[in-house]
Amino acid sequence: MKTLVTAGILCCAVLAACPAAAQGTTQFDNLVRSPYVHCAFYREYEIDPRTGDRLLVEGRSNSLMHYQRRSDVSMRAIDTRRAGARNATVFRGKKYLHFIEYSAGLYVVTTIYACLDRDAQGTCINYGAVNARHFDARVLRDPDAVYEELQAHAEPGFCDHSFINLQEASRKPPQ
Repeated sequence: MKTLVTAGILCCAVLAACPAAAQGTTQFDNLVRSPYVHCAFYREYEIDPRTGDRLLVEGRSNSLMHYQRRSDVSMRAIDTRRAGARNATVFRGKKYLHFIEYSAGLYVVTTIYACLDRDAQGTCINYGAVNARHFDARVLRDPDAVYEELQAHAEPGFCDHSFINLQEASRKPPQ
């Protein structure tokens, strides 16, 4: 059975009024502190034939991104569209969190805009995200404004974090 993620509910018009956006970027603290962030992006939404809701079907993404934290403002980025790892910078806007890579004039930007799912303790475990590729250098000064202008052309997706608050496993074999 395929796992469906209903990220499509948060359409562009709703984002501006979304209470999560009003919280600022503190809602993304766990994601920023995580050693690894994994994202999947889609060229378009699929439609649920039963409900008509827009869906992102896990396992059918068009691209994957993996970020490895180096510091609170620096990450290494690997994606399925290009070979090798690249440097990415973490930018906290007033409303959104952005991972920005720069290469030869091209900006590859992953913007995290909302929490989609929480665990039993209330910790966000799945985030709504988009991935955009563009040449707009304003993204380094005001990434929120560039996201809001270009989000309709970005690929929708979601991100999650791993290994939050986990201790390294003991090397001793069980007794």
